[in-house]
Amino acid sequence: MRLWTRLWIALILAVVAQALVTGLVFHWLFFSDPVEAEIRHAVFRALMAAHGIQPSPWRHLLLSPYTPAALTAVVVSAATYPIVRQLTRRLERLQQGVQALGEGDLHARVPVQGDDEVAQLARSFNTAAARIEALMQSHKSLLAYTSHELRTPLTRLRMTLEALAGNREPTAVDAALRDARRDLAELDGLIDDILLASRLDAAPGQTLHLDDVDLLALAAEEAAHVDAEVEGDWVTLRGDERLLRRAIRNLLDNAVRHAPGSTPQVTLQAAGTGAVLRVCDKGPGVPAADTERIFEPFVRLPGRGDGTGLGLALVRRIARQHGGDARCVPQPGAGACFEIWLGRKP
Repeated sequence: MRLWTRLWIALILAVVAQALVTGLVFHWLFFSDPVEAEIRHAVFRALMAAHGIQPSPWRHLLLSPYTPAALTAVVVSAATYPIVRQLTRRLERLQQGVQALGEGDLHARVPVQGDDEVAQLARSFNTAAARIEALMQSHKSLLAYTSHELRTPLTRLRMTLEALAGNREPTAVDAALRDARRDLAELDGLIDDILLASRLDAAPGQTLHLDDVDLLALAAEEAAHVDAEVEGDWVTLRGDERLLRRAIRNLLDNAVRHAPGSTPQVTLQAAGTGAVLRVCDKGPGVPAADTERIFEPFVRLPGRGDGTGLGLALVRRIARQHGGDARCVPQPGAGACFEIWLGRKP
């Protein structure tokens, strides 16, 4: 039996039960004593005769205490039927949406009507469906890009092994081993970036291990690896030290890769309850049209060197997990500045 049918029948039965109880109470109060009941009947018949009303079974039925209750049940059932049916129809649409999503239709959504619990459930479903669709699309793109990116170092490794098989000269062997180690390091870095991106996408905000982080000290530690100095304010922020360290390292590696021979400039500035970290380089810069595209996974600008293509994408993901964002600020003729906003949006 359908849900709306059960609800409607349950409501009618409740009204009928209330009518029966009311009738029984009325009968017990006024007609339980036969003598008093006969007196009341005689008075009623005399009153009817005084007004010229003749006794009739239909009049007796209409004057019965059960008749108003029965009419009430009819009126209530007629009035509540469209309400119950509308409610259950919305639930049916929600059920159809869940079924479609379960069958693989990631575009499945349900209309949101009203502002009650069913509407809130529909909104929650649409939000969850959109999140699932975004995750699936992200994972598909990640898998496609990963398959492409893994081919390059694997191909180089295969060529190195083939060269080693046909060449036994010590100099050539040493060079081949260096190339193999470089390719293995590239593979290791790529896999590490992919795993981190997958974790950040799979559970936003749930992978954070929050603690009080001294951002200036953290930036100084990472900048020391590239002989850069850090200037700015002392800022202590609630965040994940491991992820924040990774974001700063990625920005520094990006600056060194695209501006070899120059030292990145690192500054930290307090911004309300958050902070802004800037890493500027003196490389070729980023065209204004590409300042957003470079934060997409596996995007590399032409002629900008090596890299997995995930470094800046991870920087933005980490910044957003800390309530902020990342952006590129072009510096015409003077390289580019990358900013990480933490604790607030830019």
